Amino acid sequence: MTDPSAPICLAVLNPGGRDPSIDYAHGPRKPGKDPHPPINYHAYAAATKGGFFDRASAILEQQDRFDAVLVLIRSRVNVSLEAIRKLKDAGVPVLAAWKESGPYQIADQLRSTRSLEAYQDILTLADGILSPTAVLPPRWGWLSAAEFERKTRFIPTPYPLEFPEWDFGKPLEKREGIMVGTRQFFVPTRNHLHTLSRVAVLSEELEMPITVINGDKRSGRRLLRQLESSFPESRLHVVNQPLSYDRYLTKIASHRLVFQLDRSYVPGQVAGDAALCRTLCAGGNSALEGLIFPDLADDGSGSLEAVDDRLRILMEDAVAYEKAVNESIRRARDFACYGVVAGQLATFLKDLKEAPSGT
Repeated sequence: MTDPSAPICLAVLNPGGRDPSIDYAHGPRKPGKDPHPPINYHAYAAATKGGFFDRASAILEQQDRFDAVLVLIRSRVNVSLEAIRKLKDAGVPVLAAWKESGPYQIADQLRSTRSLEAYQDILTLADGILSPTAVLPPRWGWLSAAEFERKTRFIPTPYPLEFPEWDFGKPLEKREGIMVGTRQFFVPTRNHLHTLSRVAVLSEELEMPITVINGDKRSGRRLLRQLESSFPESRLHVVNQPLSYDRYLTKIASHRLVFQLDRSYVPGQVAGDAALCRTLCAGGNSALEGLIFPDLADDGSGSLEAVDDRLRILMEDAVAYEKAVNESIRRARDFACYGVVAGQLATFLKDLKEAPSGT
């Protein structure tokens, strides 16, 4: 086990959210033991021995325990603003971050003047703005560019890579085929259809099976049946049933590669999942893909053919494949393990205190 200490204790608040509160005072539990896995925003709490909450009042009951509260900005922006005001009135340091943090997602949530007004108040009131994506959220309102830059920082979502029980890796001889990372036909930035067309070609060239999770229920099943003829016979395997997170990771770990063409600039859960499974992730432009799999990530500005060529080599050369996996694990531990991200959060808070507003 890792050192139980943490340089900071963070509460994460999803005001009015549906996820149950979880206390991570002892860190993450074993896979499948918590009602929500310790990833995404839950991970900031788990990495710092903090907690995840749905009400500000629950945090204030034990506010001396926490160094700061990370408040998630929801699509109902005013709800998050009210929570921040309540915490600030109680003298609690507050960080804010968009719950759905891709730039396209943020733009969709700021389509009303009421949301924009609430957002500009959040930017002013919050002590800091955390971005789990490399593309920072937009500055809005009367906050100066210099002040916005001071208050904003990209810190990736951490993964419990230090914990042996969260190592889902399998020997190479027990991995086969490619798993599609995206699962939604009707979200344009996911490029799900384009992904399926490219893996159909790779399946034929490399003689590998393809697994895709259907996230669109009946309409997804219908579309996948129509696309099945594009794949070599019996090579397309569709998962229609919901999977628990640990079963989902086990499924990823049985593959040699996760492939997607997601252009959403999101934090990168799929890439983080691949790191836990000690397999490769290619084709997308998320923050974690850029950090962990830089030679396989693609933001659409380069040559996807070059990525495909690299994949062909890795899929056919076991030594090159194992080397690439080991390098990705090293990078994941350097950039996205719990201890590293907890240290980044502590440094961020320290910097905010040492350079207060207006300096």
